[in-house]
Amino acid sequence: MSLKAKMIVDVIRWSLERQGIQVYIEHKGDIDAGAIFIKHDKGGGLYDVYHRVNDSNIGKKIKFLKTFKEENLNIFFEKQTDIDGDLWLIEVVSKGFDLQSLFFKQGL
Repeated sequence: MSLKAKMIVDVIRWSLERQGIQVYIEHKGDIDAGAIFIKHDKGGGLYDVYHRVNDSNIGKKIKFLKTFKEENLNIFFEKQTDIDGDLWLIEVVSKGFDLQSLFFKQGL
């Protein structure tokens, strides 16, 4: 059974907010099956981007995509939103937090 997109977004948001980390939902997607992107503000105009992918070995997981400079990040997400208006875009503001560990602990 696959979790609904909104449930995954809520788990990420609640897990981070409980630790005092700022989380913003910049674009709400399809509740059931919207693509999920997370942009992590690392400071200095750099953002790590994660997205939920279907891994044939382990199922759907959130994985690191790429580090972007701020000016390129906006262009990337404009294109992604043009392709798929049902995507979720979450922004996480925390320079020293390890998102990959959180995703692993949550089974995401």
